[in-house]
Amino acid sequence: MTAHPAFDSDPDDPVEILHILPEEYHAQFRAEYAAAVDGARRPEQFHRLQEMLRLWRLRALTYSSPGYRQWLTAAPEEHVAGVVPASQLIPTWPGGHQVK
Repeated sequence: MTAHPAFDSDPDDPVEILHILPEEYHAQFRAEYAAAVDGARRPEQFHRLQEMLRLWRLRALTYSSPGYRQWLTAAPEEHVAGVVPASQLIPTWPGGHQVK
């Protein structure tokens, strides 16, 4: 027999998410969590709670990663030069050029 831990850590546990998540995002997380829990009272909506927790776990990892703030502030400056509006690339885009 092998020993199993008494408690397996769940990365989508709301407490674990709050532990990783920077403080400034806690209020938003708690509000979305409360809404998702309320909706999860209906069995057909339970998957939305699970999805919300999974997405917030990924956000928490991103928001707390080293260099995230610097990347966030530098990103618009670095990428604007090569941007082509969707209306120029997609003929059916509203305001786009019609291909004949």
